[in-house]
Amino acid sequence: MKRLNFHAALLILFFTGLIQFAQAQGIIVTSQSRIPQIETLRIEKYHVNVSIDNQLATTKIDQIFANPNDFQLEGTYLFPLPDDVAVSDFVLYIDGKPVKGELLAKDRARSIYEGIVRSMQDPALLEYIGTRAFQARVFPIPPNGERRIQLEYSQVIRVDSSLAKYTYPLRTDKYTHQPVGSLAVSIDLKSKHALKTIYSPSHEIAVNRKNDHRANISYEGTDVHVKRDFVCYYSLSDKDFGIDLITHRDNTDEDGFFMLLISPKYEVQKSEVIEKDFIFILDRSGSMKGPKIEQAKEALRFCVNSLNDGDRFNLILFNTDVEPFSEKLVSVKEERENALAFVDDIVGNGGTNINDALLAALGDEPDPKRPRIIVFLTDGEATVGETDTTRILKNVTGKNSDKSRIFVFGVGYDVNVNLLDKMAEQNGGTRQYVKPKENLEVAVSSFFTKVSEPILVNLALDIQNIKTKNLYPQKLPHLFRGSQLTVLGRYAGTGKTKLTLRGDINGKQHEFSNAAKFPKQEADHQFLPKLWAQRKVAYLVDEIRLNGENKELVEEITRLSEKYGIMTPYTSFLVTEDEAQRRQLSRARRGPSAPLSSVKVRSPKPKLARDAKQQIEESIQLQALQKQAQVAETAVTVQQVKNKTFHLREKVWVDSTHKPETETKKIEFGSDAYFELLKKEPELTKYLAIGKHVIVCHKATCYEIHPPKQPQVNP
Repeated sequence: MKRLNFHAALLILFFTGLIQFAQAQGIIVTSQSRIPQIETLRIEKYHVNVSIDNQLATTKIDQIFANPNDFQLEGTYLFPLPDDVAVSDFVLYIDGKPVKGELLAKDRARSIYEGIVRSMQDPALLEYIGTRAFQARVFPIPPNGERRIQLEYSQVIRVDSSLAKYTYPLRTDKYTHQPVGSLAVSIDLKSKHALKTIYSPSHEIAVNRKNDHRANISYEGTDVHVKRDFVCYYSLSDKDFGIDLITHRDNTDEDGFFMLLISPKYEVQKSEVIEKDFIFILDRSGSMKGPKIEQAKEALRFCVNSLNDGDRFNLILFNTDVEPFSEKLVSVKEERENALAFVDDIVGNGGTNINDALLAALGDEPDPKRPRIIVFLTDGEATVGETDTTRILKNVTGKNSDKSRIFVFGVGYDVNVNLLDKMAEQNGGTRQYVKPKENLEVAVSSFFTKVSEPILVNLALDIQNIKTKNLYPQKLPHLFRGSQLTVLGRYAGTGKTKLTLRGDINGKQHEFSNAAKFPKQEADHQFLPKLWAQRKVAYLVDEIRLNGENKELVEEITRLSEKYGIMTPYTSFLVTEDEAQRRQLSRARRGPSAPLSSVKVRSPKPKLARDAKQQIEESIQLQALQKQAQVAETAVTVQQVKNKTFHLREKVWVDSTHKPETETKKIEFGSDAYFELLKKEPELTKYLAIGKHVIVCHKATCYEIHPPKQPQVNP
């Protein structure tokens, strides 16, 4: 005879960076004790519209939640509030009807958070302990039905040394494995002081500047797994250039991390745009016949038509021979129409004489008052004249002597990637590859639009009284209208400093400065260590790829990759990619029974690409990482929390600083000792929120939080 167990189950559902939990009472008749299975609410729509007017921010949230279950759900809506954010005017609507809510002090909010952690045996809410919360009752969501929730609140954005920071708790992946259907964040930013830096370390935002005092910032996605809160920095300055400093330094015994954000003003007069010299070098060999040559011609027409009247230019075609439009640089105003006719007559045939084409472009001595930009486009390898890569590079760098910046475009998969990448790297330019079926005209036109209006060239940076090292980029690019430069590095020492940016405008050196302070300790801006490491690793891997491997570089790449959880050819994080395991990993905190993949860090022989297609993909990815201003995603078996990296090993999240021989202090998850530890060491809450089995080292002690022992069940 079967023994029947009756269980009243309290079901709690989590979703979004806003947290809602629904309660339902149910009686289950089973032969064994178990918790009823329930599907989490789906977020069909998650739109955040923010208006910031002279530091007063009004945030409006519009969400639609779908109940996929065959029974009704109801519960309480919680919105966590950081303790340092002053908010007011909370308004909540459910299906268009106003609902009363309550602002909870952090002590009362803490008891609610801890209660959920105890009831659910889930540590996800630990990161909110110590914060306040807005709470409101949610009316029942019918079976397979929807509820629309709209929330509005206001806050004053603090400005520190002309830099402001807006944060919104957007993250959803800790509470649901399901993606957000429609995600959108939009910020309408207005200020009486001119806007300079606009930067998000969390998301790749689009910035549409209306003028110096107004901008729209947006991010959109469909079926998105939201893994980060939304963070946006912006600076206010009426100077011609914004030079803003962001720092992070957890350990005062180690060098700190810093980022400089350099932004020119947006509204410039034509007289403020530097007159420049452009030389376009186009491969018209036989392999360019067809759509490639036609797209290249359209791109050249766009560039020639877009040049300013005060600019000078030349066009150089090459196949077996070299054919320049002119023997020297000519005036745009005088020769534009003739150049367009020259472009119309271009046809593809013959071989590929790369060396002579480049030397022809470098024949004239550049005007020191004008930046000279060379755009080199080819779809193949050198087949005529000098064909040795090393000698071509030596000829070009010797002739150029760092006087011109060379930007290269490789078309298709038959190019000499090593030659093009080294040419750009050695001559202060960038590389770009246009894959088959991609539009060459769009790629070249887009590039030209970005570099057509230089504001400051030949940049140099000086930081007084502070020792800096490991700065990236190592060579500063020109600054163009609408561009923004991010410089990452490490610093030693503390105190006030003067940040000075020097550069040339029409041949004369100009200087721009800003006062700043490098602090002894700074807990904010926790994205900086990984972003700096990510950029350094990209440069180191690129160095090996272009110039060969050496032991010191490989060891440094391996060390940084393991410490910060960065994927490289030298450190492979072994993960299973199928959807089922991804879901299990995203819910790893729910218990030891979930099958988790372990992570291993290894140093195999580097799997750097050998065929041209792989080399191009590798080149594109590395250059993107060198420029990327957002922290890259890590493997699902790696988590970055504040200044620590955790690896999932044998179902345990292990602090990367923990050594296997180090003894740990063992504490059971959810026990009284567990919550006492959190009260005594509140800094641990962020780390312990990642799972129920965690090893973390803090203040000379390594703690091992382990799941409760499962009670034995009698048959």
